[in-house]
Amino acid sequence: MNPVSIAGRPEAAPVRRGLWICAATVIAVTLAVAPVAGHRMAVHPNLINAFFVLMASADLLTAHLLMQQFLAAGRLATLGLSSAYLYSTLMMVPYAVVFTRIQHQGMDSIWAEVCGPWLFLLVLGGFPALVAAQPYVVAALPARWSEVARRRRRVAAVVAAGAMVTLVGVVTAVVVGAAEWLPRIYHGGTPTGAVRWAVAATMLVTIAALITVIRGLRYRPPVEGWVVVAISASVATETLFLAAPHRYTLAYYMARITLLVSSGVVLVALIAETASLYRRLAAAHEDLDRAHRELGRRAGNLAVMNRELEAAGAWKSDIIATLTHEINQPLAVISAYSEELTQEWDTTTDSERRAAVQTLGRRVNQLLDMAAHLLALCRAEPGEIDTRPVVLPVEQALARVKDNLTRKARTRVSVDPGPPGAAVWADPVHIHEVLTNFVTNAVKYSPGDIHVSATLDNADGQVLFAVTDEGDGVPPDFVEHLFDRFTQADRSGGERTGAGFGLYLSRLLAEANHGRVWYEDAVPHGSRFVLGLPHAQHSPETRGAGSPPLAGAADRGPVTSRGSAGDRES
Repeated sequence: MNPVSIAGRPEAAPVRRGLWICAATVIAVTLAVAPVAGHRMAVHPNLINAFFVLMASADLLTAHLLMQQFLAAGRLATLGLSSAYLYSTLMMVPYAVVFTRIQHQGMDSIWAEVCGPWLFLLVLGGFPALVAAQPYVVAALPARWSEVARRRRRVAAVVAAGAMVTLVGVVTAVVVGAAEWLPRIYHGGTPTGAVRWAVAATMLVTIAALITVIRGLRYRPPVEGWVVVAISASVATETLFLAAPHRYTLAYYMARITLLVSSGVVLVALIAETASLYRRLAAAHEDLDRAHRELGRRAGNLAVMNRELEAAGAWKSDIIATLTHEINQPLAVISAYSEELTQEWDTTTDSERRAAVQTLGRRVNQLLDMAAHLLALCRAEPGEIDTRPVVLPVEQALARVKDNLTRKARTRVSVDPGPPGAAVWADPVHIHEVLTNFVTNAVKYSPGDIHVSATLDNADGQVLFAVTDEGDGVPPDFVEHLFDRFTQADRSGGERTGAGFGLYLSRLLAEANHGRVWYEDAVPHGSRFVLGLPHAQHSPETRGAGSPPLAGAADRGPVTSRGSAGDRES
């Protein structure tokens, strides 16, 4: 079984150079000290006690950081490595207790000759063995157990910690309980023959663990790779132990200092890796936050689009409902007159037939006007009005306002030529549509004369086109809705002659040309509809612009309606 074939292993990655430098440094220092390792040093039990505290603290903090990484990522190999460091930490407790007993009972006690040395060897060999064995243990776990451990990580952490406490308790109980039967490492403070083979066996276990870890090092996360330094320190310590097995020699102190320094190096590397992970996590969080804001922006845009789609759907529904209602009346009249002429042709007089045909013509023109306005609205409503502004002389804009009127209606309409030389910056087709709508509305709803004029408003830089009639005006409560969609003022005794498109379309066309339309009461009575457009001299875009003939521009416009279409409606 391949020890690195564990679930959740990362992809193969190059091992960091600093790791090899630290491990090589530990081995080099060991080899440099080995020739003088037997040099006797002073006895410093407090220094050894400090070693216990610092070593246990470093390993405990390392175990904690590794456990946090397991809780975050759920990698079982990290849990196993954390458990190995927890084992090393816990083993310091009985070793420290035994060392204290040695100080009280002397070097010829069983604590000094058996328990202390064996516990120290089990710390040196047990940690590498657990590190090397954890991939095999993880791989041997049933898939169901592994999945449960990843999903319930805190429970797995508690179980692993409990297993390490139990292991340390069993090992300590075995060493202390079987002290009379275990080989003595020292006798009266002098190393025995058992030292060599006990330390050699521990070293073989450690070297085998080191080789196993190095084989799978490319498949470990960088933070776990630093365990090589800790195992190398164990090998160095065992080497010094073999070179100088006596207590309180240079090797004795160097072995413990090597273990302590390697633990510190691993801890610092782990903290640095954790800080790097935190920085990457912070960067990822910022990216996620930006993505969240972008998603929120797009969601807002989508909500706006949805509202626009809903409005478009409601608009289409309004058109269908309005047309269904408005078309019924002219169709009913056409049907009635057609049936009457068909069935009673021989009994009707020429004047009656002429009146009926005229009525049919008016109703057909009414339907054609509705269709023309509807086509224009379908193009204008989504905001896709194609404007092609030119410098349009006011006199030219007013020249065709009576083109779509009947001969009789033309006699009622008077047109002023407008300010001499004045021009507007606008689309000729659109302006013709708006003015024609105003004039035809006035013809329908006013029995008197109609006056079309144009004035120059220097204060606002606009040219004001006005269509004034002598009718009854617009009811005051309806003025604010006059240019809304699908609305018409109620007229007592009058009939509805449109679907409510004309003035609404006029407003859209005016706004598309950077102008506006509004209504005023005429004095002493009547209505005045006004179209305000930018004066050509106030638009930088007009410099050098040509003024193509209105007729040529009108040929392209799909929004030009028939003259009789424009109802006083919105």
